[in-house]
Amino acid sequence: MAEYNSNCVEVIETIQDHLPALYFAFGRGRTEMLAEELGRTFDFLTGRERQAVRKIIKETEDACPGLFTLRRRNLRRLLLQGIGYHHAGLPPVLKDLVERLYEERLIYVLFCTETFALGVNFPAASTVFDSCRKWDGREFRGLLNREFFQMAGRAGRRGYDQVGHVYIRIDEKYPEQTGFYNELDVEPVRGRLMIAPNTVLSLLYWKNDEEIKRFLEQNLAVYQNNKEIWQLRREVKTLTEKEKRLAARFCPEKESPSCQLYRLALRRELNHLKRRKHRHRPGARERREELRKLLQAQRKECDFKVCAEAEKKLQSIAERKNQLLARIDRLQKNSRDFVEEFQNVWRLLEELGYVQGRELLPRGKFALELHVQEILVTELVFSGILLEATPEEAAAILAGVDYQPGRDEWVERPPFSLEHVVHLRKFLLRSGVPEHFCVWSHLPAALAAAWYRGVSFEGLMQRCNLEEGDIFSILRREIDLLRQIERAAGNDAVLAGFVREIRKTLDREEVAMVGV
Repeated sequence: MAEYNSNCVEVIETIQDHLPALYFAFGRGRTEMLAEELGRTFDFLTGRERQAVRKIIKETEDACPGLFTLRRRNLRRLLLQGIGYHHAGLPPVLKDLVERLYEERLIYVLFCTETFALGVNFPAASTVFDSCRKWDGREFRGLLNREFFQMAGRAGRRGYDQVGHVYIRIDEKYPEQTGFYNELDVEPVRGRLMIAPNTVLSLLYWKNDEEIKRFLEQNLAVYQNNKEIWQLRREVKTLTEKEKRLAARFCPEKESPSCQLYRLALRRELNHLKRRKHRHRPGARERREELRKLLQAQRKECDFKVCAEAEKKLQSIAERKNQLLARIDRLQKNSRDFVEEFQNVWRLLEELGYVQGRELLPRGKFALELHVQEILVTELVFSGILLEATPEEAAAILAGVDYQPGRDEWVERPPFSLEHVVHLRKFLLRSGVPEHFCVWSHLPAALAAAWYRGVSFEGLMQRCNLEEGDIFSILRREIDLLRQIERAAGNDAVLAGFVREIRKTLDREEVAMVGV
């Protein structure tokens, strides 16, 4: 454990006998800043290792000229020192290069975001947590058990390390981080079935009524919810039985003036009413007299400590039962009725002219082949907006499908208006289409239009403040969407040819190096 105010150089100095290390930081900029900080002090590579790094970098640059843009020139220098960083904002080729160097054991400290721990097997002698708090898109919160162990589990290389070392920088502002994590408390994976238009269309097209019912009522999300409710109810039943056994310990005189346990409660109340701030309250005098009379009763001689202990246990059980019952109530209220969701989307598709009963109409057959924002994309085609646009404008429009801008993202405006798309989206919302079924943003439009016109990737970087990896993602997702539209076009040669031409124009140079 390292003090939070210690910098990464001090941390690495402390653990330098346990390298290589994956240094997890929650923020792209943070990984780059820490790498730069370490690079001013450390150079881990021997002459032979540095030569090997140069060779691998040259091979990659020969295959992809202009690999290290102005924004990434510092990464080349860091890699030649055995230091790297890795996050989603890097272009795929650079991420592949960093991963290859790490696999070749030519990176001794890799600053990375949590995505590096997902889906790949890159073990390290140590893992370091810059913090155990992260921004989840809504708030800053502590890491979940499963998040922590997903990353911490990278420590320890089979055949090299007898144990893996995990280090955490503790922020004194958040001492709860020192509670640490328990592998026995790793949160379960929860089912998240989404009833999207394509889900409904596919079920109507491929399944009969009985198969649809089984799919909606027996999926993982329903099973997990019902299982948890059953487990909670079983615990409530166990606690209720325990309550009965404890209650049997009390004698018939419990809560009578002769019961010593009851008399203690009476005395506490009497002392409370004798206090200056309570003694003159309305009814306080009469209640004091009533309590004094009750306490004049004959006291039963018994070992009341047994009753006191049972009473304390009963209070604890009551609190636990209330928590369980509240949890059951929340689960029942929040339990998603997938059958009802299915019916609602089915009804919407009927109103929009996608289906008639179980029969798929032309719009429905088209949307059946789409897997992202099916209603919005279908309406862009059937309204004529897409085919009436120039290929450049169509590329700009489709780039914004399902795009949700992040904080402080900036892209220059395209040289043409996209108001007709805005109006279409507003019309769909007024027609009852939920907002999450027509997600679209104008923000990426200028990038896709410029790339279609032949602007270089470096030119795209000058038109926005997005990182390379984000631009790659925008263009690759659009290329995939164009393939879906081409497949959905079927025998419509005009539409198929139109989107095919756009796809081939976009799928070039740096972007084409990302395979699908």
